[in-house]
Amino acid sequence: MISFKAILIFTALALSPQVAAHGYVQELTLGSVLHTGYLPFYDPYHVPTPQRIVRRVPGNYPIEDLTLIDLQCNGWTADGQPGSAPAPLVGTIAAGEVVKFNWTDWPDSHRGPVLTYLARAPDGMDITKWNPEKDAEIWFKIDHAGKYEDGTWAADMFVPPNNQLYSVTIPPKLKPGQYLIRHEILALHAGYVTGYTGLLN
Repeated sequence: MISFKAILIFTALALSPQVAAHGYVQELTLGSVLHTGYLPFYDPYHVPTPQRIVRRVPGNYPIEDLTLIDLQCNGWTADGQPGSAPAPLVGTIAAGEVVKFNWTDWPDSHRGPVLTYLARAPDGMDITKWNPEKDAEIWFKIDHAGKYEDGTWAADMFVPPNNQLYSVTIPPKLKPGQYLIRHEILALHAGYVTGYTGLLN
């Protein structure tokens, strides 16, 4: 089995005055097991804080500077929260199985591609304690979808009333180990790229 930390990197790369229009992965399914994502407007206000496989999401704010660690670990450096702390729980899935991402309602103006990456934790490293270095070359892409021939974008599937799940197959020959999954939408509405990322163990 492969262990994953849900680094659902909701890479929000452009800041809009309508903060409520941004989103994050609220649920994900690893194989047949449903997990609740980190809920930024619920989890921090409950004692004890719910334990998740998804790293803490500072909100549904965009990541504006693509050179920051925020892009790979969903932080909010502008508010003093660079990167994110590892999630306390680990999800498992077998190579060749499917991960399904369920995003919150997505605004129709935030069109763009959807990408999914993996990063394998170093041998002997507990993924619940691992934070990748900013410039570490650890990520490899396992899925992407962009603009289709009919003019729609991959992110359009999340716009109400669609509200579809995005499915990604874990590579069937992936080496066993602990991995981070980074799932992101790059929104192209602001004249520059804005991203929304989710990161899971």
